[in-house]
Amino acid sequence: MQTNIRIFTERHLLRNPSLTVLMKLSVDGHLDELRFKNTLLKLRSVHSLLYSSICMNNEGEAFYQENTVHQLELHFIKSEHSNQWLEIAESENKKPFNCETGPLIRFFVFYTETGFDILAVCHHLLGDGNAIARLLRDVVFVYAGNNLPLKEQQLISKQSDFPQKAKLSFPVKLLLRSLNSKWSKGQQQRFGEAEYREMFNKYHQLTDIALSYSTINKVDMNSLYNACKIHGITINDAIVTAFIGAMQETFINNKKMVVGIPIDIRKQLSFSADSSLGNFASAITIAYKYNPKKDFWQNAIHIKKKIKSKMDSTRAQWLILNAYASMNPLLIDAMYFAAYGECDDKVAKKVASMFSIDNPSSTAVSNLGRLNFDTQIGSYSIRDLVFFAPKAPGSYIVLGVATLNGTMQIGYSYDRKIISSEIVNDLKSNMLALLLRPK
Repeated sequence: MQTNIRIFTERHLLRNPSLTVLMKLSVDGHLDELRFKNTLLKLRSVHSLLYSSICMNNEGEAFYQENTVHQLELHFIKSEHSNQWLEIAESENKKPFNCETGPLIRFFVFYTETGFDILAVCHHLLGDGNAIARLLRDVVFVYAGNNLPLKEQQLISKQSDFPQKAKLSFPVKLLLRSLNSKWSKGQQQRFGEAEYREMFNKYHQLTDIALSYSTINKVDMNSLYNACKIHGITINDAIVTAFIGAMQETFINNKKMVVGIPIDIRKQLSFSADSSLGNFASAITIAYKYNPKKDFWQNAIHIKKKIKSKMDSTRAQWLILNAYASMNPLLIDAMYFAAYGECDDKVAKKVASMFSIDNPSSTAVSNLGRLNFDTQIGSYSIRDLVFFAPKAPGSYIVLGVATLNGTMQIGYSYDRKIISSEIVNDLKSNMLALLLRPK
């Protein structure tokens, strides 16, 4: 049955030109192509958004159209070398999706005689990092011959779904009302798929998004866990600290650094979203200048306090979602076109500047944490998972972090026209040196 589900907190993702979630899952075990194709078909009844497209009404409200896509894009490729998937991921990251027709995901399976890598290239509207990781887990689970229970798709669909304490402050409400009012008095320009594709291509001519990753093995992760416990900080605190410290050493030259930190809000919802596709993440932002006169752990304690002060505030956690939910959806679209397309509207340009859409000056660390799902499923073993978070237009480097079966993978998505691959390689080495130095 076809159902339309309102796109509410995810609305800002629709016309974003840099929104692809990339994830690779490695599996030990034989690949049967027909069984894999049938697995994706079976998941239609479990994850209805998987086969969805997007439609929009006259007011600019957008909706998922469930089960309108008949077949997903799927490619089987005989693996020629271990990082072949990474080359395809980097190439696919620069190709747009057609949301009106779907699908919102492309699968690539790289196989050898003993195993295969599943690369999922996903429109962010399909889900956040945690949702995509669980989707890939479900792919392996069903492929191994198991069944999943049917589940109704639920999303955040209105502001009353937000926690009571998540309300916007009066000054922010006033600003957004003013912007909406000024926008409504103008042309209220609309942008379709053809205009989006043109803007998307222009954006990717101006940027050169590259991918890289590093690994922390089980032994080193165990040492890091113990060290963090001794110093009273979390793994995430340590990663953010190491990122800021390494960036200061290799690139930003002793300046204060702005870091966005996506956060999982599933536990704050009135319904269960643990196994659902969709976006259930918000974000907080901190600014910090690493102090080289203090040791790593002293810096980490300062960063922990900054993160905690934001996390203790429900209003701060929900600020970005609340802001977008309060904006005219056509104005949200227009801000991307004001920065990278054909839109001269003054209000749209102001909003683009307000959200730094036209000024990639920030960074982000998107940490999925420890993915607590079984890695041995029948005769198949999930070996590792690598996650690349989207490098949003307002950022120039973003880290995607995931820990599975005791091993951490750190994916780097960055604009090579701002920060070179050589500098990113130095950054990776310096980050690992800070995280893994003798405690």
